[in-house]
Amino acid sequence: MTTRQSDARVLHTESTGTGQPLVFVHGGWLSGEMWRPQVDRFADEYRVITVDIRGHGETGATDARTYTVDLFAADLRATLRDLAVDDPILCGLSLGGLVAQTYAADYDVSGLVLADTVESLPPVPMTGLQKQFLFPKPSLYPTFRLLGSGTAFRMLLQSVRAVEGKRWLALNDDVREYALGEVDAFSSREFVKVFDALYEADGVDVSSVDAPSLLLYGDHEARAVVAQNRKLATALDAEMQEIPAAGHLSNLDNAEVFNDVVAGFLDEIGA
Repeated sequence: MTTRQSDARVLHTESTGTGQPLVFVHGGWLSGEMWRPQVDRFADEYRVITVDIRGHGETGATDARTYTVDLFAADLRATLRDLAVDDPILCGLSLGGLVAQTYAADYDVSGLVLADTVESLPPVPMTGLQKQFLFPKPSLYPTFRLLGSGTAFRMLLQSVRAVEGKRWLALNDDVREYALGEVDAFSSREFVKVFDALYEADGVDVSSVDAPSLLLYGDHEARAVVAQNRKLATALDAEMQEIPAAGHLSNLDNAEVFNDVVAGFLDEIGA
């Protein structure tokens, strides 16, 4: 824990409203802006805080040679301490869900909402050796740098679609174009560093997390991700709910239902 903190930095945040802190952590290659529908819904009752994790949004690129989920979580801790926020309710999506889990495993939280959360990339069970053999970084990363961030990401989307046989990232065309535009803005160097954080992630030991938790996923989420979420829900003794008419970016594809489910959870835990 001390090692993580030594390299931590304070992140760019946006804070709206007053009350109990409700902190949103975005997905990979996006930014806190992706939570706009949730800010609009919850800022009347909560102090809603969105962060831009290292390498993303207004926080921007850093000199760190590599990024890790542990480093992202340490950044989040440093940022919330700077804001005098203790025991927040954390809501993370995808990579943000990994960061939220990691934070909750080390620090106190009042509640945990994990949406379309992956354990690692690719989101299928395999050993480190299997991953290195089937998805070797020495061949992947030069290709990513050659193609550029946008093309590399689209290639990843095509591989998911080939396996799943359906649209995955988002069902709504505007949401999809928004997300792709965010990825296009990344330099190849930063894209690879974020991908590396996901690639090297190896799940989170959540046995120490005793906060009430909720897991959400879009009904068009990848089957492997849903399977990972079922496993995580069991480990957390958490409720799991499907968001209809939604892909991986379920908070944007179907913001109304997503918000209603989160609101119900917050009411249930007395937040």
